[in-house]
Amino acid sequence: MSKTYKVAVIGSTGKGGYGHGLDKVFKGLDKVKLVAVADADPEGLIKAGNRLDVSNLYDDYRQMLEVEKPDIVSIAPGWISERVPMIEAAASVGSHIYCEKPVAGNLVEIDAIVNACSKGNIKMAVAHQWRAMPAIRQAIRDVISGKFGKLLRIWTRPKDDSRGGGEELLLHGTHLFDLMMAFSNIPRWVSGHILQNGRESIQSDCHQGTQPVGLIIGDSISATFGFDNGIRGFFESTANLAISGQSNFNNLFGMSIECEQASLELREPGDCYIYPAPRVLPDQAHLAWEKVWIEGWHDKYNHSFLWKNFLHLGNQILVKDLIEAIETETEPLSSISMAHYINEMVQGVYLSHFSDGRRIDIPLADRAHPLESSE
Repeated sequence: MSKTYKVAVIGSTGKGGYGHGLDKVFKGLDKVKLVAVADADPEGLIKAGNRLDVSNLYDDYRQMLEVEKPDIVSIAPGWISERVPMIEAAASVGSHIYCEKPVAGNLVEIDAIVNACSKGNIKMAVAHQWRAMPAIRQAIRDVISGKFGKLLRIWTRPKDDSRGGGEELLLHGTHLFDLMMAFSNIPRWVSGHILQNGRESIQSDCHQGTQPVGLIIGDSISATFGFDNGIRGFFESTANLAISGQSNFNNLFGMSIECEQASLELREPGDCYIYPAPRVLPDQAHLAWEKVWIEGWHDKYNHSFLWKNFLHLGNQILVKDLIEAIETETEPLSSISMAHYINEMVQGVYLSHFSDGRRIDIPLADRAHPLESSE
Protein backbone atom coordinates (compact mmCIF):
# COMPACT_ATOMS: atom_id res chain seq x y z
CA MET A 1 0.00 0.00 0.00
CA SER A 2 1.47 3.36 -1.06
CA LYS A 3 2.18 5.98 1.56
CA THR A 4 0.15 9.18 1.89
CA TYR A 5 2.49 12.08 2.56
CA LYS A 6 1.48 14.68 5.11
CA VAL A 7 2.26 18.10 3.62
CA ALA A 8 2.25 21.70 4.86
CA VAL A 9 2.76 25.15 3.38
CA ILE A 10 4.81 28.12 4.61
CA GLY A 11 3.76 31.47 3.16
CA SER A 12 4.57 35.09 3.95
CA THR A 13 1.91 37.58 2.91
CA GLY A 14 3.48 40.91 1.98
CA LYS A 15 6.95 39.36 1.96
CA GLY A 16 6.97 37.13 -1.06
CA GLY A 17 3.53 35.63 -0.48
CA TYR A 18 3.15 32.10 -1.78
CA GLY A 19 5.43 32.41 -4.79
CA HIS A 20 4.20 31.08 -8.11
CA GLY A 21 1.39 28.93 -6.77
CA LEU A 22 3.44 26.89 -4.30
CA ASP A 23 0.44 26.86 -1.96
CA LYS A 24 -1.86 25.29 -4.57
CA VAL A 25 0.59 22.71 -5.87
CA PHE A 26 -0.82 19.83 -3.80
CA LYS A 27 -4.42 20.26 -4.95
CA GLY A 28 -5.60 17.16 -6.80
CA LEU A 29 -2.33 15.26 -6.38
CA ASP A 30 -2.35 11.63 -5.33
CA LYS A 31 -0.36 10.42 -2.31
CA VAL A 32 -0.49 13.76 -0.45
CA LYS A 33 -2.69 15.31 2.23
CA LEU A 34 -2.39 19.01 3.03
CA VAL A 35 -2.69 19.39 6.81
CA ALA A 36 -1.52 22.91 7.73
CA VAL A 37 -0.41 26.33 6.58
CA ALA A 38 1.72 28.99 8.31
CA ASP A 39 1.77 32.74 7.64
CA ALA A 40 2.76 35.50 10.09
CA ASP A 41 0.22 37.87 8.53
CA PRO A 42 -3.20 37.28 10.22
CA GLU A 43 -5.32 38.28 7.23
CA GLY A 44 -3.10 36.40 4.81
CA LEU A 45 -3.27 33.32 7.00
CA ILE A 46 -7.06 33.29 7.05
CA LYS A 47 -7.23 33.77 3.30
CA ALA A 48 -4.78 30.95 2.75
CA GLY A 49 -6.76 28.63 5.02
CA ASN A 50 -9.94 29.37 3.08
CA ARG A 51 -8.20 29.09 -0.29
CA LEU A 52 -6.60 25.77 0.58
CA ASP A 53 -9.48 24.41 2.68
CA VAL A 54 -7.18 23.88 5.68
CA SER A 55 -8.18 24.48 9.29
CA ASN A 56 -4.79 24.00 11.00
CA LEU A 57 -3.47 27.56 10.79
CA TYR A 58 -0.28 28.84 12.39
CA ASP A 59 1.21 32.32 12.65
CA ASP A 60 4.63 30.77 13.39
CA TYR A 61 6.08 28.33 10.87
CA ARG A 62 8.44 26.88 13.48
CA GLN A 63 5.50 25.95 15.69
CA MET A 64 3.69 24.41 12.74
CA LEU A 65 6.70 22.29 11.85
CA GLU A 66 7.20 21.12 15.45
CA VAL A 67 3.52 20.24 15.96
CA GLU A 68 2.61 18.82 12.55
CA LYS A 69 5.98 17.34 11.53
CA PRO A 70 4.98 17.17 7.85
CA ASP A 71 6.66 14.73 5.49
CA ILE A 72 6.95 17.50 2.90
CA VAL A 73 6.76 21.26 3.31
CA SER A 74 6.32 23.83 0.56
CA ILE A 75 8.48 26.89 1.29
CA ALA A 76 6.57 29.28 -0.89
CA PRO A 77 7.68 32.93 -0.41
CA GLY A 78 9.33 34.51 -3.42
CA TRP A 79 11.51 36.65 -1.18
CA ILE A 80 14.70 35.08 0.16
CA SER A 81 14.67 37.13 3.39
CA GLU A 82 13.85 34.12 5.61
CA ARG A 83 14.84 31.31 3.27
CA VAL A 84 17.70 29.95 5.37
CA PRO A 85 15.85 29.79 8.73
CA MET A 86 12.76 28.31 7.04
CA ILE A 87 14.79 25.55 5.39
CA GLU A 88 16.82 24.88 8.53
CA ALA A 89 13.62 24.60 10.59
CA ALA A 90 12.04 22.21 8.08
CA ALA A 91 15.16 20.05 7.89
CA SER A 92 15.41 19.91 11.69
CA VAL A 93 12.06 18.08 11.93
CA GLY A 94 12.81 15.77 8.99
CA SER A 95 10.57 17.47 6.40
CA HIS A 96 11.52 17.18 2.75
CA ILE A 97 11.19 20.46 0.88
CA TYR A 98 9.68 21.97 -2.24
CA CYS A 99 11.13 25.48 -2.46
CA GLU A 100 10.41 28.60 -4.49
CA LYS A 101 13.22 30.13 -6.51
CA PRO A 102 15.65 31.78 -6.12
CA VAL A 103 16.86 29.62 -3.25
CA ALA A 104 19.50 31.97 -1.86
CA GLY A 105 21.15 35.33 -2.46
CA ASN A 106 24.76 34.39 -1.83
CA LEU A 107 27.13 31.48 -1.26
CA VAL A 108 27.10 31.75 2.53
CA GLU A 109 23.32 31.24 2.49
CA ILE A 110 23.36 28.37 0.00
CA ASP A 111 26.18 26.67 1.94
CA ALA A 112 24.02 26.80 5.09
CA ILE A 113 21.05 25.38 3.19
CA VAL A 114 23.08 22.54 1.66
CA ASN A 115 24.51 21.73 5.10
CA ALA A 116 21.05 21.64 6.73
CA CYS A 117 19.65 19.33 4.05
CA SER A 118 22.72 17.08 4.12
CA LYS A 119 22.68 16.71 7.92
CA GLY A 120 18.99 15.81 7.92
CA ASN A 121 19.15 13.59 4.80
CA ILE A 122 16.53 15.90 3.30
CA LYS A 123 15.46 15.86 -0.33
CA MET A 124 14.86 19.36 -1.67
CA ALA A 125 13.37 20.24 -5.04
CA VAL A 126 13.36 23.76 -6.47
CA ALA A 127 10.43 25.29 -8.39
CA HIS A 128 12.17 25.51 -11.75
CA GLN A 129 9.00 24.72 -13.68
CA TRP A 130 10.63 24.72 -17.12
CA ARG A 131 12.73 21.75 -16.01
CA ALA A 132 9.47 19.77 -15.77
CA MET A 133 8.04 20.59 -19.21
CA PRO A 134 7.78 17.42 -21.35
CA ALA A 135 9.12 19.00 -24.57
CA ILE A 136 12.16 20.38 -22.72
CA ARG A 137 12.80 17.05 -20.99
CA GLN A 138 12.69 15.38 -24.42
CA ALA A 139 15.15 17.96 -25.76
CA ILE A 140 17.53 17.25 -22.87
CA ARG A 141 17.39 13.51 -23.60
CA ASP A 142 17.94 14.04 -27.34
CA VAL A 143 20.90 16.40 -26.90
CA ILE A 144 22.58 14.20 -24.30
CA SER A 145 22.11 11.13 -26.54
CA GLY A 146 23.92 12.89 -29.39
CA LYS A 147 20.89 12.89 -31.69
CA PHE A 148 21.96 16.25 -33.17
CA GLY A 149 25.69 15.67 -32.94
CA LYS A 150 27.94 17.21 -30.31
CA LEU A 151 26.55 19.98 -28.12
CA LEU A 152 28.63 23.11 -28.73
CA ARG A 153 27.05 26.21 -27.16
CA ILE A 154 24.06 27.33 -25.11
CA TRP A 155 22.75 30.92 -25.19
CA THR A 156 20.26 32.15 -22.61
CA ARG A 157 18.26 35.34 -22.15
CA PRO A 158 15.78 36.20 -19.37
CA LYS A 159 12.66 38.34 -19.84
CA ASP A 160 14.67 41.58 -20.05
CA ASP A 161 11.95 43.91 -18.89
CA SER A 162 12.84 46.65 -16.40
CA ARG A 163 14.60 44.04 -14.24
CA GLY A 164 17.19 43.19 -16.90
CA GLY A 165 20.80 42.95 -15.79
CA GLY A 166 21.59 42.20 -12.16
CA GLU A 167 18.09 41.36 -10.94
CA GLU A 168 17.42 39.00 -13.84
CA LEU A 169 20.80 37.32 -13.31
CA LEU A 170 19.35 35.57 -10.27
CA LEU A 171 15.59 36.02 -10.53
CA HIS A 172 15.12 34.30 -13.89
CA GLY A 173 18.71 33.30 -14.50
CA THR A 174 18.08 30.61 -11.89
CA HIS A 175 15.76 28.80 -14.36
CA LEU A 176 18.21 29.18 -17.21
CA PHE A 177 21.30 28.08 -15.29
CA ASP A 178 19.40 25.05 -13.98
CA LEU A 179 18.66 24.07 -17.59
CA MET A 180 22.23 24.77 -18.72
CA MET A 181 23.39 22.16 -16.24
CA ALA A 182 20.67 19.72 -17.28
CA PHE A 183 22.11 19.81 -20.81
CA SER A 184 25.82 20.02 -19.99
CA ASN A 185 26.50 19.10 -16.33
CA ILE A 186 28.17 21.40 -13.80
CA PRO A 187 30.16 24.52 -14.81
CA ARG A 188 33.93 24.68 -14.33
CA TRP A 189 34.58 28.42 -14.75
CA VAL A 190 32.86 31.75 -15.31
CA SER A 191 33.76 35.10 -16.85
CA GLY A 192 31.53 38.16 -16.56
CA HIS A 193 31.19 41.77 -17.72
CA ILE A 194 28.63 44.25 -16.32
CA LEU A 195 27.50 47.67 -17.50
CA GLN A 196 25.38 50.41 -15.90
CA ASN A 197 24.00 53.08 -18.23
CA GLY A 198 26.58 52.12 -20.84
CA ARG A 199 29.62 52.39 -18.58
CA GLU A 200 31.56 49.83 -16.54
CA SER A 201 29.56 48.98 -13.43
CA ILE A 202 31.28 49.86 -10.14
CA GLN A 203 30.81 48.89 -6.50
CA SER A 204 28.75 52.00 -5.70
CA ASP A 205 26.10 50.83 -8.20
CA CYS A 206 25.16 48.06 -5.73
CA HIS A 207 21.49 47.97 -4.68
CA GLN A 208 18.57 45.68 -3.93
CA GLY A 209 16.16 44.80 -6.73
CA THR A 210 12.39 45.24 -6.93
CA GLN A 211 12.15 42.24 -4.63
CA PRO A 212 14.75 40.91 -2.19
CA VAL A 213 16.93 38.51 -4.18
CA GLY A 214 20.25 39.61 -2.75
CA LEU A 215 22.64 42.37 -3.77
CA ILE A 216 22.78 43.27 -7.47
CA ILE A 217 24.48 45.68 -9.87
CA GLY A 218 24.19 46.52 -13.53
CA ASP A 219 21.50 46.94 -16.17
CA SER A 220 23.37 44.92 -18.80
CA ILE A 221 25.30 41.69 -18.21
CA SER A 222 27.29 39.34 -20.42
CA ALA A 223 28.57 36.12 -18.88
CA THR A 224 30.31 33.03 -20.22
CA PHE A 225 30.43 29.65 -18.48
CA GLY A 226 32.79 26.81 -19.28
CA PHE A 227 31.64 23.19 -19.08
CA ASP A 228 33.37 19.88 -19.74
CA ASN A 229 34.02 18.75 -23.34
CA GLY A 230 34.48 22.32 -24.55
CA ILE A 231 30.81 23.27 -24.11
CA ARG A 232 30.25 26.95 -23.43
CA GLY A 233 27.17 28.63 -21.99
CA PHE A 234 26.26 32.30 -22.39
CA PHE A 235 23.95 34.58 -20.43
CA GLU A 236 22.98 37.92 -21.95
CA SER A 237 20.63 40.41 -20.29
CA THR A 238 19.87 44.09 -20.87
CA ALA A 239 17.12 46.04 -19.14
CA ASN A 240 14.08 47.45 -20.93
CA LEU A 241 14.34 45.48 -24.15
CA ALA A 242 10.85 44.08 -23.58
CA ILE A 243 8.44 46.84 -22.57
CA SER A 244 4.83 45.93 -21.86
CA GLY A 245 2.46 47.68 -24.22
CA GLN A 246 5.28 48.95 -26.45
CA SER A 247 7.31 45.99 -27.69
CA ASN A 248 5.91 43.88 -30.51
CA PHE A 249 6.62 40.72 -28.49
CA ASN A 250 5.73 39.68 -24.95
CA ASN A 251 9.17 38.73 -23.58
CA LEU A 252 12.58 37.44 -24.62
CA PHE A 253 12.84 34.56 -22.12
CA GLY A 254 14.38 31.52 -23.72
CA MET A 255 17.34 29.32 -24.51
CA SER A 256 19.15 28.70 -27.81
CA ILE A 257 21.15 25.50 -28.16
CA GLU A 258 23.74 24.91 -30.87
CA CYS A 259 24.67 21.37 -31.81
CA GLU A 260 26.75 20.16 -34.76
CA GLN A 261 23.70 19.26 -36.83
CA ALA A 262 20.83 21.35 -35.44
CA SER A 263 19.74 24.36 -33.40
CA LEU A 264 17.12 24.11 -30.66
CA GLU A 265 15.07 26.99 -29.32
CA LEU A 266 13.25 26.74 -25.98
CA ARG A 267 10.39 29.17 -25.42
CA GLU A 268 7.55 29.69 -22.99
CA PRO A 269 5.38 27.95 -22.01
CA GLY A 270 8.02 25.21 -22.20
CA ASP A 271 8.06 24.39 -25.91
CA CYS A 272 11.00 23.29 -28.06
CA TYR A 273 11.64 24.13 -31.73
CA ILE A 274 14.29 22.44 -33.87
CA TYR A 275 16.10 23.91 -36.88
CA PRO A 276 18.17 21.52 -39.06
CA ALA A 277 21.46 23.50 -39.03
CA PRO A 278 23.85 24.78 -36.34
CA ARG A 279 22.64 28.35 -36.92
CA VAL A 280 19.64 29.97 -38.60
CA LEU A 281 20.24 30.49 -42.34
CA PRO A 282 17.48 32.82 -43.59
CA ASP A 283 18.56 32.49 -47.23
CA GLN A 284 18.07 28.71 -47.16
CA ALA A 285 14.35 28.42 -47.91
CA HIS A 286 14.33 24.63 -47.64
CA LEU A 287 15.25 24.82 -43.92
CA ALA A 288 12.51 25.50 -41.40
CA TRP A 289 11.75 25.35 -37.69
CA GLU A 290 9.75 22.37 -36.44
CA LYS A 291 7.93 22.33 -33.11
CA VAL A 292 8.47 19.26 -30.94
CA TRP A 293 5.10 17.60 -30.38
CA ILE A 294 4.58 15.54 -27.22
CA GLU A 295 1.67 13.09 -27.23
CA GLY A 296 -0.35 13.29 -24.03
CA TRP A 297 0.67 16.93 -23.56
CA HIS A 298 0.12 19.07 -26.63
CA ASP A 299 -2.96 17.07 -27.63
CA LYS A 300 -4.30 17.32 -24.06
CA TYR A 301 -3.61 21.02 -23.45
CA ASN A 302 -3.96 23.74 -26.08
CA HIS A 303 -1.45 26.60 -26.26
CA SER A 304 -3.72 29.10 -24.51
CA PHE A 305 -4.33 26.72 -21.59
CA LEU A 306 -0.61 26.02 -21.23
CA TRP A 307 0.23 29.73 -21.16
CA LYS A 308 -2.15 30.21 -18.26
CA ASN A 309 -1.32 27.03 -16.36
CA PHE A 310 2.22 25.85 -17.16
CA LEU A 311 3.60 27.04 -13.82
CA HIS A 312 0.99 25.02 -11.91
CA LEU A 313 1.47 21.97 -14.13
CA GLY A 314 5.23 22.27 -13.74
CA ASN A 315 4.93 22.56 -9.97
CA GLN A 316 2.86 19.39 -9.82
CA ILE A 317 5.28 17.44 -12.00
CA LEU A 318 8.17 18.55 -9.80
CA VAL A 319 6.37 17.59 -6.56
CA LYS A 320 5.56 14.15 -7.97
CA ASP A 321 9.22 13.85 -8.96
CA LEU A 322 10.24 14.88 -5.42
CA ILE A 323 8.08 12.09 -3.98
CA GLU A 324 9.68 9.61 -6.36
CA ALA A 325 13.13 10.85 -5.31
CA ILE A 326 12.19 10.32 -1.64
CA GLU A 327 10.98 6.81 -2.31
CA THR A 328 13.88 5.76 -4.55
CA GLU A 329 16.70 7.63 -2.78
CA THR A 330 17.55 9.54 -5.95
CA GLU A 331 17.95 13.25 -6.67
CA PRO A 332 15.00 15.40 -7.79
CA LEU A 333 15.05 16.87 -11.31
CA SER A 334 15.94 20.30 -9.95
CA SER A 335 17.83 19.57 -6.76
CA ILE A 336 19.62 21.45 -4.00
CA SER A 337 22.89 20.52 -5.74
CA MET A 338 21.78 22.41 -8.84
CA ALA A 339 20.71 25.38 -6.70
CA HIS A 340 24.16 25.40 -5.11
CA TYR A 341 25.87 25.69 -8.49
CA ILE A 342 23.43 28.40 -9.61
CA ASN A 343 24.68 30.60 -6.78
CA GLU A 344 28.27 29.77 -7.73
CA MET A 345 27.51 30.92 -11.28
CA VAL A 346 25.78 34.15 -10.22
CA GLN A 347 28.35 35.19 -7.63
CA GLY A 348 31.14 34.20 -10.02
CA VAL A 349 29.84 36.69 -12.60
CA TYR A 350 30.26 39.53 -10.11
CA LEU A 351 33.66 38.34 -8.93
CA SER A 352 34.92 38.03 -12.51
CA HIS A 353 33.68 41.52 -13.40
CA PHE A 354 35.60 43.04 -10.49
CA SER A 355 38.63 40.95 -11.49
CA ASP A 356 38.86 42.56 -14.95
CA GLY A 357 36.83 39.78 -16.54
CA ARG A 358 39.28 36.98 -15.80
CA ARG A 359 38.04 33.41 -15.57
CA ILE A 360 36.95 32.38 -12.09
CA ASP A 361 37.09 28.70 -11.20
CA ILE A 362 33.89 27.08 -9.91
CA PRO A 363 33.35 26.38 -7.06
CA LEU A 364 34.53 29.76 -5.80
CA ALA A 365 37.27 29.66 -3.18
CA ASP A 366 36.10 32.88 -1.48
CA ARG A 367 32.53 32.48 -0.21
CA ALA A 368 32.08 36.19 0.63
CA HIS A 369 29.90 38.06 -1.86
CA PRO A 370 31.98 40.56 -3.90
CA LEU A 371 29.22 43.18 -3.54
CA GLU A 372 29.00 43.07 0.26
CA SER A 373 31.73 45.65 0.79
CA SER A 374 29.61 48.23 -1.05
CA GLU A 375 26.63 48.03 1.32
